[in-house]
Amino acid sequence: MNAVAFVHSHERTPGVWRAVADHLPPHWAVVAPDLFAAVRTGHDAAAGGKAMLAQINRDLAMMGLTEPVLVVAEGTGAIAAIQYAAEYPGRVAGLFLSGPRLHVSRAEAVRLKAGVRIRRGQDCAADAGDAGRYLDAIVGVDAAGVASELSVPRMVVAAAKDRGGMKAATALKNGAAPRNTVNAVGTVEGMAADAGWEYGVVPEASQDWYAYAPSAFAAWLTDFAGRL
Repeated sequence: MNAVAFVHSHERTPGVWRAVADHLPPHWAVVAPDLFAAVRTGHDAAAGGKAMLAQINRDLAMMGLTEPVLVVAEGTGAIAAIQYAAEYPGRVAGLFLSGPRLHVSRAEAVRLKAGVRIRRGQDCAADAGDAGRYLDAIVGVDAAGVASELSVPRMVVAAAKDRGGMKAATALKNGAAPRNTVNAVGTVEGMAADAGWEYGVVPEASQDWYAYAPSAFAAWLTDFAGRL
């Protein structure tokens, strides 16, 4: 495995992954599809979700990547990533999720849209319109149900200070308990696996640790990829 596809969430542009990519092995190919572009074309919600998956395939094709890739996502990006792994398992060497959100209700989407407006001006912050269309495309999708049927190698991690991510990660691992945790600077000390999911916790970290500790995030990815 020497290629990775980063899937961004509703609140960040694909550029948020650039620093993580800079800490990956230099021979790895990297793509970061712009899912905002996929949902700007007037699709209804259901078609918008399919357009996101098509955007991932287009970017892989543009890079000439035909071998399976490691798919990486955080937050609400996990919904599209899980759907992609389910629909195109032959394209996915492994799935790595950080602080996943597995379902967004209509009421929660309203709250999340307001949060995007508050973060306006922050580095790699999403445009409110783009974020709104992204959320509309994933509202009501049951990613947890889809995840239970996955066959690809997969890992879920959560930052200790991310309550929502911890809850979703726990749901995915179905009761497994981490034997150890991972050092905040990226040293993998231990993990647990159950229901097909490897699982880990990043102590003292916040939900956006991939953004402020990219070398640590890259260390997790490199370790997981080494076992694929």
